[in-house]
Amino acid sequence: MDITKFKEDLKAHLEEKIVPFWQSLKDDEFGGYYGYMDFNLNIHRKAQKGCILNSRILWFFSACYNVLKNEKCKELAFHAFEFLKNKFWDKEYEGLFWNVSHKGVPVDMTKHVYVQAFGIYGLSEYYEASGDKEALQMAKKLFEILETKCKRENGYTEQFERNWQEKENRFLSENGVIASKTMNTHLHVLESYTNLYKVLRTKDVYEALEWIVRLFVDKIYKKGTGHFKVFCDDNWNELIKAVSYGHDIEASWLLDEAARYLKDEKLKEEVEKLTLEVAQVTLKEAFDGQSLINEMVEDRVDRSKIWWVEAETVVGFFNAYQKSKEEKFLDAAIKTWKFIEEHLVDKRKNSEWLWKVSEDLKALDMPIVEPWKCPYHNGRMCLEIIKRVG
Repeated sequence: MDITKFKEDLKAHLEEKIVPFWQSLKDDEFGGYYGYMDFNLNIHRKAQKGCILNSRILWFFSACYNVLKNEKCKELAFHAFEFLKNKFWDKEYEGLFWNVSHKGVPVDMTKHVYVQAFGIYGLSEYYEASGDKEALQMAKKLFEILETKCKRENGYTEQFERNWQEKENRFLSENGVIASKTMNTHLHVLESYTNLYKVLRTKDVYEALEWIVRLFVDKIYKKGTGHFKVFCDDNWNELIKAVSYGHDIEASWLLDEAARYLKDEKLKEEVEKLTLEVAQVTLKEAFDGQSLINEMVEDRVDRSKIWWVEAETVVGFFNAYQKSKEEKFLDAAIKTWKFIEEHLVDKRKNSEWLWKVSEDLKALDMPIVEPWKCPYHNGRMCLEIIKRVG
């Protein structure tokens, strides 16, 4: 498959499958988008609506407008923006709630850095699409909250009560450990600051972006291994031996994206060397000839294939190909897309992608839409290849 055909396939997939699917989840009665669709394609109209999902939908439709110039996408983004502004925003303590009811009544008022980061990501993209100053003001406010209430000497404290009192980071911990610092949350702060800096070239946003890039290079990356730490204590000591291949490959291109804005040439060089090392190791250890295996925890390898991991693999390997000109990366990106098309894109009408297939490629009974299952990874995969191929 040549690169032009690759791009055209992904553009068609975005316009004919992903965009119409998420458009169909627009809740015209209560606002926002429906928060849950089960494996049997039943929309649960009274399911809670998560802020991560809503912010990612806001980002997705805004980004689609910015690349495709489809006016309908801008309207769909506005619909997500209104719900975020009116239902997720805490008017008393500021910041965004974790989730609300289907009608938009707050259910869990926990404040998590992960959610605030996605708020910045979605709002900054929406500002670029619409020029709406209110969206930019909200993104700036969330940035200030992260920098004043959540930032510590070596990273961000992740989970808080509604009034910004610290609490245990249960929402982003798993595998039986409570991690005060996770690579995952910090990765999304990094991408949100990159996106904010695109539209708001201020000194404070630049300094925060450079600071978190340096944190990745100095503390989160395990030098010489091609891997990032996953679950850590306050000082970035690992709490469990884990490798998340999806997060590794996703970080490889998101760090490169951030590095484009760096003025420190030495740091920029360090990032570019590190990210290519990550892509090389991911290809060697986790690419099985058709797609990427999920993770390794202690010595248990999980070979299942997950929607977001495969989407990030396509972008990460394509990014490595653009940097290195090594055909093996392009080959792996295209093969992963072929695997996605064959096994993860749901062939049923009015569906999108499956959450996960087992090692023997059986679809698992998991929701098609839920608080984490969104159009951001797979939509972004299509948009990135469209932009990069040009």
